[in-house]
Amino acid sequence: MDSTCRKNRIRLLGAILVYAIVGIASGIAATHLLSPWKYIVAALPVLPALWFATLFARHIGELDELQRRIQLESLAFAFSAGVVLTLGYGFLQHAGLPIPNWIWVWPLMGVCWLIGKFVAQRRYR
Repeated sequence: MDSTCRKNRIRLLGAILVYAIVGIASGIAATHLLSPWKYIVAALPVLPALWFATLFARHIGELDELQRRIQLESLAFAFSAGVVLTLGYGFLQHAGLPIPNWIWVWPLMGVCWLIGKFVAQRRYR
């Protein structure tokens, strides 16, 4: 792994850490504030999420052709699996399953991406 890739991974992990901290803090704080501030504070985690998205797009742009292909296949798998899982769960809600919080869709997509990346990396070894 070259130094640029290592720096990008550190930045991405930093953005995820900031997202988690801001998400937890804003979730706690928003419950104790009055309108309209509670909505502003509750939406604050969107900022580190946008930072992560920007860093990730930059990271993809700096990869070589094989790594881009692996990322494309990983993201295609994550998108497809995410669609199937969320639609499937949505239909099961008609049978009585509880309505989950939307905040869990992002981690679900992340796990699907990791699975897709693992499979794609093994294919190109």
